[in-house]
Amino acid sequence: MNIEDKDKFRSVGVTEVATTASSMSDFTGSEYTSKEYTLNLMNQLSKKSTVPINAYKEIVRFLIAQFDNTPYLNHDLETVNVTCRYGNPERIIAKINEHDNIVLPLITVSQNSIEEADERRRTSTNIIESAVWNEDKQRAERVVGFCDRPVTINYDLNIWSKYMEDLDQLAAHIRLAFNPSITLNTNFSTDSQAFLVSEENNHTFSLADREDRIIRKKLTVSVQTYLKNPKYKITSTGKIEEFHLEITAI
Repeated sequence: MNIEDKDKFRSVGVTEVATTASSMSDFTGSEYTSKEYTLNLMNQLSKKSTVPINAYKEIVRFLIAQFDNTPYLNHDLETVNVTCRYGNPERIIAKINEHDNIVLPLITVSQNSIEEADERRRTSTNIIESAVWNEDKQRAERVVGFCDRPVTINYDLNIWSKYMEDLDQLAAHIRLAFNPSITLNTNFSTDSQAFLVSEENNHTFSLADREDRIIRKKLTVSVQTYLKNPKYKITSTGKIEEFHLEITAI
């Protein structure tokens, strides 16, 4: 492999292509086809493989970073940046009731639900083959895996404020960010799309033992992404080993 080819692997990272039996010529001389042989080994390994869950955390971190320091104009016409953080609504309400030092307005992110995305599903017998450059061995290695599972993950984006004017400003700023979607850029995906799908009416509640009134608006963000299946490396002897692949965002 020349320098140009090596640079191609390093810059592109993982290029997924559908594997056919003819491209698995290492597994000849068996009563199985090369694809059946590979699928059998992968099925055996998948029963013992762990599934990476960091993708969920990466999406939450991306959304928090996306909407942290969202600006609005206060009553003195000063620009104020609003903090965004993770938190379920019930927990945020409890904290507001318990502490007087919670600064409002505030934006919070929480995971709501996960739905199947059947329209993006591929057959389970498809094998995805990837070429990955091994810096230590100075060569490209072949990695295979099952198709990733398409899902739609819904997140609640809550805006907390004492004044309707401030809430409306922040809600408008968030709406403008989706045009029509936001492309997620994480360590696990660089092409997943986040859409603003719905808004709920404002919820008003009073704080315990206080006359303050809090207004909350909920926006639902739908992220179309894939749950990553474990990956396996094909060695030079034809064996298949579990491969912990970390995809770096470009």
